[in-house]
Amino acid sequence: MKFITIAMSLLITHSAIAGVAQDVKALGDLAFGWDVTSAKGKDAEEMFKAYLDEGEELVFKEIDDMDYGDEVDEGFTSLKSAKLMGGFAEGVYEEQIEQADGADRTRLEAARKTLARGWAPMIQKLHQQGVQFGYTGHGPGYCGVSFIELIIIDAKTQKVYTVYLSEGGEC
Repeated sequence: MKFITIAMSLLITHSAIAGVAQDVKALGDLAFGWDVTSAKGKDAEEMFKAYLDEGEELVFKEIDDMDYGDEVDEGFTSLKSAKLMGGFAEGVYEEQIEQADGADRTRLEAARKTLARGWAPMIQKLHQQGVQFGYTGHGPGYCGVSFIELIIIDAKTQKVYTVYLSEGGEC
């Protein structure tokens, strides 16, 4: 009986771990990609600082205080703001739609609509799994300007995920 209890515990733990990784991948697929890094720390703050590899102070911001090209600060944000950060990626899609035509335009419009419908529910699902949300201004850049990106910290697995809200490109 003890073996069954241990096996079930391991299965549940593995399922929860796979859940965050799979959900972040799905979120990255809605936007412009994602990445994962291992970061050690006793809590999300220590992990975030280890991920940044800097001695900078983390600055809590709500979305109303964030800029698309917010290179100055990095820190934590609320669930409410994380749900709205998909709007940054939607803006990139809208710019691309303006410059596209034909099949490309149709594909981009569909991607923007999918992002708009799926972003907030996926953020809520991640929140229910115990992750914390943050931001940096170190995302893909354009003409020397880096853009904001969503950070998802999973203290249980010591993983920091980055979700890109833009694409880099040439000037």
